Formats: sequence, C-alpha cells, structure tokens
Amino acid sequence: MASNLSLNELYERFYDSGPMKGIYLVEESGFFEDFILNTFSNFSKIYSSGEVKGDSLVALSYGPYIHYTLPAFEYFNEITFACADHKSIQEIQKWLKNEPDAVNSSHTIKMICELQGSGDTWTEKEQMLRRKVTRVLKHDVTSCNPLCSVNLPQADCLLLTHCLEHFVTDKKSYCEALKNVSSLLKTGGYLIMSAALEATFYMCGDFKFPIFCLDEDFLKDALKGAGYVIEEYYIFNRKTECLYDILDHKYIVILKARKEREM
Repeated sequence: MASNLSLNELYERFYDSGPMKGIYLVEESGFFEDFILNTFSNFSKIYSSGEVKGDSLVALSYGPYIHYTLPAFEYFNEITFACADHKSIQEIQKWLKNEPDAVNSSHTIKMICELQGSGDTWTEKEQMLRRKVTRVLKHDVTSCNPLCSVNLPQADCLLLTHCLEHFVTDKKSYCEALKNVSSLLKTGGYLIMSAALEATFYMCGDFKFPIFCLDEDFLKDALKGAGYVIEEYYIFNRKTECLYDILDHKYIVILKARKEREM
C-alpha cells in the first residue's frame, strides 16, 4: 500500500519524470511562467552578479532536472547533482553520456539559453554542462548524511530546487532536513533555493505526491534558525488560475542566503 511507504519510497516506486516534463516544463503548460520564466530569470540574476562562485556546487532536486544548474555552471569547477530516486539518476547518467536512449532535454536547455540571451550557443553550453557534472548521487534529505554515505568536502554553493518540501511532513522535519543538507555547504557559502509555497500536492501522471505546506514566515524563520542570512528574496504569485487539480501552490519563492555559522 502506498500509504505505508515513506516519502522516499514513494519516489522510488511511483516517480516518473516523463509526464512531469509534459505537464510543467513546456511553453504550452500553465506552469511555464512559474517554473521556467521566474526561476531562470532570477537564478541568472543571482549568479551573474559574480558573488556566488567557487570550486564546487552541490545541487539537490526531487527529480532529474539538471537544467536548473544551467545559470550556475560557468561559475564553478565541478557540480555534484543528486536526485531522490534511482530512475532519475539513471536518466541523468544517460544524458551525461549522450546515449541514444537518453531522455531528450535539448528543448528545455535551448529554451533556457534563449531566456539568457545565448540561444545561439545552447549546444555548446549543453556540452559544457556535461563536463562540469562530475558525479550523480542519490539523496535522502531526512538523513544526517544526505548524500547517502558519500562524503564530500563542503561545497561553495548549495542549490535546492523544489526539494525539501517534497520529503518532509511537518515543520520539525523540515528544519531537520534543512540542517542535514546545510552540512554539505561550507560556512560563508551560499544557498540558492526555489520552492513552491502553500502547496499540498502535485500530480505526476496518475499519482498524487504530497508536499509539505510551506508558508513564507516559517521558511524565513527556518533559514535563520539554520544559520543563514537571506541576501536576496523574490516571491511571485501563482500565474495559472486553473489546474489546481494538478498542483495547488499559491506562490513561488527564489532566494539567495549566506551560511553564517554551523549548527
């Protein structure tokens, strides 16, 4: 029974990125402005300042959405990408090797490069991103070792794209998960985050995945409690006035926070 499975087990058994890309990431989607336009325009703004840079970036996502690292990859020497389930890991690994049966992410990558004003060089950027991704791992944000027993030096930047709220059930477990993933980031490093606020679920094909209902005040308090100082913060109202039976979020938040201290 699905009700007896943990959230991590639900992703292993039921998550499928195929229908996700068709629902949420294409221009025809009602969610295109929320999850592509707002996210990438503000990610690009954050990274292009030149303040967020260094040797290593660790990026955690709920699925195989490597394209979220596109605005960042030129500012780091290597990228570690982590997904929640093994199917997503396999999908990314096939893409990295450019295997014939890899899921085609070219349309999304080209679209993002066009938003950044570099659409004519999107194939070059795709290859550069491939070279920067040095490892693809599984994550468990509820574990004190969130990269599942793989120990890495603390990173200069931690990127969380719609991640923690998918794997926790309440405020306490959210704060614990935030503390767990923050152990991957060095003091003085930057957390870059995107999250859906006041969401309770989303549909992946026919399967309904729960989301912990984040509110703005709690998110800010949680970050402060985890040792962060928010330096940039953007919040957007939901643009889609329909499709609440697919995803019921009200806002999208994108932020940059500096880690001031270890917890």
